[in-house]
Amino acid sequence: MTRHWLGIAVLAFALSAEDAWARPSFESLWTEVTGEAGCAPQDYADFILVTCKEKLTLWYFTKPNHPAHPGVIKRVIEEKNGAFFAHEEGYSFAPDSAQAAFKAWLAQIADLDRQMREYIEKQHGQKSDDTPN
Repeated sequence: MTRHWLGIAVLAFALSAEDAWARPSFESLWTEVTGEAGCAPQDYADFILVTCKEKLTLWYFTKPNHPAHPGVIKRVIEEKNGAFFAHEEGYSFAPDSAQAAFKAWLAQIADLDRQMREYIEKQHGQKSDDTPN
């Protein structure tokens, strides 16, 4: 019977560790990203932008004075068939009262991608697909 409970305890620990990995924290993302080689932080008024050039990834970390704090946006630039695409992943660790601010901030970043796409289309006279396949 003791083995049975020990097995359940080990399984429960493994599942909670897996769950913790699946749901990062503001601090764990910061530690992971700033610890990667080739990732350089740049300080702005209400956020820190960490640029990882080799991975074509930009990480936006809010500062305490940002309305969406604590929040993180991962912006990935991908190339497919000679065209570049960007997509975002958002992580909000803020209370419910700050979720509207986080959604607005995420929409601002997504709008930068739309503007970039429109600019490139004008420059090259071509229409690009919104998503890489």
